[in-house]
Amino acid sequence: MSESKYQSQMKNLRKNYVRFPLDLKPDVLEAFRAACEKNGTKATTEIKKFINQYIEDNQ
Repeated sequence: MSESKYQSQMKNLRKNYVRFPLDLKPDVLEAFRAACEKNGTKATTEIKKFINQYIEDNQ
């Protein structure tokens, strides 16, 4: 039996990416998610954009 598409994607993610856990208070996370949704984006997208911009600004 071959791997499902999901299993293959997860294997690729774990091979090429690392996780970055972040602890937030539930109300802060919910407010952030709500603000992102209001602006038509996702929380992870905005966090990644922030990280990339921070790196660019501080090199």
